[in-house]
Amino acid sequence: MIRYFDASALAKRYVKEACSPQISRLLAKGHPATSRLSEVEVASALSRRARESVIKTQERDRALEALQRDMSAFYVVEIIPAVTTQAIRLLTRYRLRAADALQLASSLFLQNSLQSEVEFVAFDQKLMDVAHREGLTVWQPSQS
Repeated sequence: MIRYFDASALAKRYVKEACSPQISRLLAKGHPATSRLSEVEVASALSRRARESVIKTQERDRALEALQRDMSAFYVVEIIPAVTTQAIRLLTRYRLRAADALQLASSLFLQNSLQSEVEFVAFDQKLMDVAHREGLTVWQPSQS
């Protein structure tokens, strides 16, 4: 199974949060995919946490190194014209932030390119609802 991880889900791989174990299990199974944008968004989240002293600088640096290793193993959807065109279409249909539109467009692009089901993994309910309306299978976190 191909699972597309948006930045809100992928960040849980590098910072311990309630759903981090679930994300680790999902990443270990199947074929993980994400947008090139996720690399920047996750790095931004890690850097912000370090600036705010939520994590130590060394933790940030280890997480950034792990992110780089992981990105080389993930299927990465680049931000190409077909993806941006799709993101703009989504922005005209739904109330989305630009980054969310790019994440969703990347997932839709991947599903269309592969002609195979892609499961969308995120932690933003509004984005998950739009992903479902756009025909993606949406992962639901368990309550355990």
